[in-house]
Amino acid sequence: MLKLHDLAYFCSLYRLKTFTAVAKAFNVEQPTVTLAIKRLETSLQATLVFRNRSKGIIQITPAGEILYRHANRMLQDANLAQIEIKQYANHKIRFGLPPIIGSLYFPKIVNEVIQTGLLKNLEIDETGSQQLLNDLLGGKIDIALLATLLPVKNDRIKIDFLGSRNFYIISAVDHWLATKSTVDFQQLKNESFISLNGKFIHEELLRLYSHQAHFKPKVVFETQSISTLKKLVARNAGIGLLVGDAVNQHDQLSLTKIVPALPEKFNISVVT
Repeated sequence: MLKLHDLAYFCSLYRLKTFTAVAKAFNVEQPTVTLAIKRLETSLQATLVFRNRSKGIIQITPAGEILYRHANRMLQDANLAQIEIKQYANHKIRFGLPPIIGSLYFPKIVNEVIQTGLLKNLEIDETGSQQLLNDLLGGKIDIALLATLLPVKNDRIKIDFLGSRNFYIISAVDHWLATKSTVDFQQLKNESFISLNGKFIHEELLRLYSHQAHFKPKVVFETQSISTLKKLVARNAGIGLLVGDAVNQHDQLSLTKIVPALPEKFNISVVT
């Protein structure tokens, strides 16, 4: 029978490479770590590590590499089980809702949510999709409406794809782009950009378009507020990259389609 504590010591040894460092990380004596590794080797009937005593480091064997892959998953699942069991008693559904999806799409179904009696049980976590996906995998939320650049593929989660939307370059109504229905991203090399930060998928998309166009974008301001992004762009502080549905007629912004467009879109999914 493999013990979770022993697996935790082994995974830490895999990363830190010394027994001393593992003992310090777990605040235990070094023999405790040594015995844990020996128990694993005895149980599995395989050598997991070789010690280089002259250099004070260890080398992971092929059997150790296999164990590490599986042990990591086992430890993650055990941690998630503890989180879910504690959350079960709370009778709350921790629901991840990105700002764009929250403002545009959630209101369309909120009446149905109210009728089912679920609204009072929802604990809403509003942040960017990139952060919410990490929170979902880490057990911090139970379900999320997510936007991703490509359809999500991950065997640890269940995904129901809802649809996709296009991204556009947004600019002030008196910017030169306002007269253009399409633009090649290479034409934006000398432009200043207002960007959403890394909690949103927009930052990654800006990087992808810039990489394809062979230039580094001049980002003059980063924000986690879509409202701030739109207001700064409307005042001609720079241009932005945003999903088209996030712009309405009151924003005083122009939308310009990017050609050729990358395959990445604003893909919306329900993920648990």
